[in-house]
Amino acid sequence: MKRTLWNITVSSIITLAAYLALYAVWGAILSTLENQILKFFLIALMTTAAFGFFLLYKSKIRNSVGEDEIVSDYKDKEYISFTDDFRLILKRESQMLICMISIVVVCFALNTFDEVVFGKGKKMISAPALVFAPMCMFESVINVPFVGYVLSAVLDCAAYIAFLLLYRKKKYDYWMKNKL
Repeated sequence: MKRTLWNITVSSIITLAAYLALYAVWGAILSTLENQILKFFLIALMTTAAFGFFLLYKSKIRNSVGEDEIVSDYKDKEYISFTDDFRLILKRESQMLICMISIVVVCFALNTFDEVVFGKGKKMISAPALVFAPMCMFESVINVPFVGYVLSAVLDCAAYIAFLLLYRKKKYDYWMKNKL
């Protein structure tokens, strides 16, 4: 569990740095949009996708853990479809997904506590949640309490799973091509 939390934290920090570095570019490109909600939604979506990619890189690609898992999963059977691979991923990645959802829930609790006790915009207790801000981007898009956080948690998990599915398919194809 410590490794999972570490990977999520590092990925979130990298995403936050990338967000800060690229916001000028994203902001300039999206400045032509008059609808502010759409602009924030697109920025949140890009940030969520970036987080999913960085988490995949940190947890699976960097140390070749992902390749070892693919070899283990498919050494005796053939890759059939994304659906079958999705089932394998859900079993293997349940701890990662639960940890991601838990972090978003804790961020919600901390931010809500600060808002109720100290007033809107004041960060006292929730300051550590800033590290995980890229995981809660939809909170700034949807002003309904908790809904933005739920959407963030769902899309964080979906982005990670989508990138992982694509990565596993690509690696399986490469592995089978070079095996023959």
